[in-house]
Amino acid sequence: MMTMMLVSPGIERPEWRELLRLEAADQYIRASMFARALNSDILDERFLKRAPLLRRFLYRALPTIASQLLEAFVVKRRYDALISWSERLGLPLALLLKLTGSRVPNVLLASWISKPKKAILLKHVHSHIDRLILMSSVQWDFAVNCLHIPASKVVLLKWPVDQKFWRPIECPTDMICAVGSEMRDYLTLIQAVRGLTIRCHIAAGTHRSVEYSTIKEISSLSSLPSTITIGKKTFTDLRALYARSRFVVIPLLPSDTDNGTTSILEAMAMGKAVICTRTKGQVDVLQDRRTGIFVPPRDPKALREAIEYLWEHPDEAERMGMAGRKYIEEHHTIDEFVQRVKAIVEQVIEEQKSRSVNSRGLWGRSTAEKSARFHRLGKRTTTNKSISREANPHAQGSHY
Repeated sequence: MMTMMLVSPGIERPEWRELLRLEAADQYIRASMFARALNSDILDERFLKRAPLLRRFLYRALPTIASQLLEAFVVKRRYDALISWSERLGLPLALLLKLTGSRVPNVLLASWISKPKKAILLKHVHSHIDRLILMSSVQWDFAVNCLHIPASKVVLLKWPVDQKFWRPIECPTDMICAVGSEMRDYLTLIQAVRGLTIRCHIAAGTHRSVEYSTIKEISSLSSLPSTITIGKKTFTDLRALYARSRFVVIPLLPSDTDNGTTSILEAMAMGKAVICTRTKGQVDVLQDRRTGIFVPPRDPKALREAIEYLWEHPDEAERMGMAGRKYIEEHHTIDEFVQRVKAIVEQVIEEQKSRSVNSRGLWGRSTAEKSARFHRLGKRTTTNKSISREANPHAQGSHY
């Protein structure tokens, strides 16, 4: 099996050999697992730079995503399957395949398909997506019951986390932290901790070359509490930050998708309790009062009370954290996730092969079978012509 994996532009991933070195040195999450297990070429900015000269010249004038889509379309026949790790890429790719009448095993891993524009596009192009993999039960329900995509094509998997990299580390806990950029409600967090003596670092910044409005808001504040610091972290620095934090806060803006899940899983894998905003979409991971605490949206008073409670009850925070770690080991390991995705892709490839054989019909038969079939057809045709001539003496052979 050879696959092509399309990934969103802007991912600051090291060059392949350096990535393997960092993983072996425990300085980077095991990001190579997918490519190795699925025998994938990764279609990113580096891949585009290796395209033939004429295409490279064209790609310089196009947005990166458009270039990725065109390159995927050009080279698709070299691969057994295409895998898109983002609806930003997967939906336009499915549209391109549909418009050109192309059939190639195509798998999309998506997170937020209920956004109106994405939903409309998905409804029209899912015919050219063989499997839609979702990690949110709310999004799965939307795909099946609102968009009416056949349930057999939609797979619900649990979000993965590298439980070996993100692991409990013994050290003093003298602070808390908040992590992530997209759909974060840091203004409510700042209001909640204002006046407290608890130090808090917000690990956020530009993500995939995008500065989210939530980060711009707090960066433009005229004054921040002296206990709050803001700045993006490398993987190893973020792991150290989790370790120093008594618990982790994930304040979210209301939405119907599971924003914050990656950060929640990392924190739980580190053995940390999590305080999280209760939203419509964030329902699959955190267990209230068992592995963390849910608080209402945009409620600084409730968030402050939860922060003070866990800070003043470290044994309770530790109990929740250990329960979270156990839950990760049982349900969210990256090893299990990779194997599930691999099995899905292999199944899609086999289904495509079966369809190809069936659609060939006669032309897919062996030479002997074809000769015998043509011989029988020829006999029947001759017999039918004779019968027709007898019934109509004026009929000409050219009519047949």
